[in-house]
Amino acid sequence: MSSEWTADRIVEQTIRIMSQGVTAMQRLTDAYFAKRTQEADVNWVTIQMAREYGAMSFYGDLARLAIRGGISGRDADEFTHIIKEEVDHYRSYQILLDLTIGKDTPIPDDDCFHYLNIRFTPDGVAFFPGSEEVVARKWPEHHRFISLWMDNYNNLPSWSSKLLMTQGEGGSCGWHWCLANAPQTDDFLKGTAKLEKVVVEDELQHGPDEIRRLAEAYDPANAMPMEAMFEIAREMRYLDIRERNEQFLYPLSEAELEEIRGLIYSDTLEPATIYDAVA
Repeated sequence: MSSEWTADRIVEQTIRIMSQGVTAMQRLTDAYFAKRTQEADVNWVTIQMAREYGAMSFYGDLARLAIRGGISGRDADEFTHIIKEEVDHYRSYQILLDLTIGKDTPIPDDDCFHYLNIRFTPDGVAFFPGSEEVVARKWPEHHRFISLWMDNYNNLPSWSSKLLMTQGEGGSCGWHWCLANAPQTDDFLKGTAKLEKVVVEDELQHGPDEIRRLAEAYDPANAMPMEAMFEIAREMRYLDIRERNEQFLYPLSEAELEEIRGLIYSDTLEPATIYDAVA
């Protein structure tokens, strides 16, 4: 019954799934640290730059849509702050990339700018023309995740869609948190840990704040069945592991990924503590 889903219970379950995803992500980052190569270093930083580049653009879209929807100018300032964060993060990853390929060296793969080249309009979210084909061909695991993410936004009831969108930035913060704990064995990993601590500080509050706000505004008329929605949230956490494994050039095997999938779906992973202070 919908009456069983109090705001506190919605927050607790949403954060639990995100936190279990971080526990799974720690397995992945540990595997990357153990098996890392310069090629993997270059690849993940290049893709992360592209993710920040895409975020700069689509947060501008979201700001325009919010203003058209009646948001006040003062509230719109929050988007300005977020976009500035994304620009700063892009520059920081660019500096980190310089440690691997040398300053002023061209980005290794120009196609990376297709990676998160999406736009939000009143009709929904979609790739810019020409980008989806590149992403599907070069980064199929990322394409699986982003396709589900866009489908949630475009096709689910509005309340459920908004709550699942918190699995994007809120869930991604777990990846940054794991990298912030990188072993301090060389300049690249020292730079990684320093940068990721800043990203976590910038972004950690975003997901939980929105989760609490949405939970308090729960509207069964604009929501899908709760258990079905949380199954999608688990699928997002699993597909996020797969896309990040692709980003790190596959330190986890298919068998290890399937094991993680089973643990996520069976609700048996111990949740990480990342969100405890802000949930």
